[in-house]
Amino acid sequence: MCNFRFFKYFNSLTLISSVFSLIVRNKYVKHTILAIMTLIFLFFLWLVFLKIFTLHNIHIKVPNYIGESVFKIDSISKKNNLRYVILDSIYDINRKKGIVVSQDPLPDMNVKKNRRIYLTVNSLQSKKISFPDIYDLSLRQAINKLENIGIEIGDLDYVPDIALNKVLDFKVNGIKVNVGEELYVGTIVDLVVGKGISNERIIIPNLVGLNRFEANIILKSTSLNIGYEFFKEEVSDSSTAIIYKQYPVSENDNEINIGSSIDLYFENSIKDN
Repeated sequence: MCNFRFFKYFNSLTLISSVFSLIVRNKYVKHTILAIMTLIFLFFLWLVFLKIFTLHNIHIKVPNYIGESVFKIDSISKKNNLRYVILDSIYDINRKKGIVVSQDPLPDMNVKKNRRIYLTVNSLQSKKISFPDIYDLSLRQAINKLENIGIEIGDLDYVPDIALNKVLDFKVNGIKVNVGEELYVGTIVDLVVGKGISNERIIIPNLVGLNRFEANIILKSTSLNIGYEFFKEEVSDSSTAIIYKQYPVSENDNEINIGSSIDLYFENSIKDN
């Protein structure tokens, strides 16, 4: 039994030796095997290089650029080994100038090193528009036309005139505005409006629960003005504060003369608390 195993082992060695001798003596076979081994080695070398070059399984969490100043995005990108491209610029009067308003990819997404982050920012430059001709339009038509181009409506100054609620003049800080004159978006324009020949009265609207922007639209469309404005001490952003009280109050369909003012009292909205 022992001799049989030895004989079998000896035959295996003899076979391996014969194959090896064949490979050494046959140049074609030897070169083919060497070529295959070289390809296998190069393949594994390529895999290692690819893993290092592409930073396999190494990710960077995208920071939140939204709300940051354009002067900070360079340092934020360098700190996180990212690059950025300002893809677009908008003008939004309700946002701070020069801040990022959107980004792609979104915050907290995993990306590779040196990935480009595409940003949209709110312009640093105030946009200018040409003041339209609103003379002799109704108050409602004039308000819609001005708000559509970003002009804010200021005080309504009612003067005696046969035409009721017709726009007779328009001013900025008491200075007459000419049709076609360039104004910045967000400029507050006061309107001079005809009072008509009667002492017309209107029902006082309920403004409680609205913010200043919403209240101003309703007041101007009903020929009324914003009077005194009172803000609680904790209010940090007047644009998001809501009205919790007004004077005169809106109850029992009580009425007020057109052109009158309503005092507004503001507090933080529920979202801000």
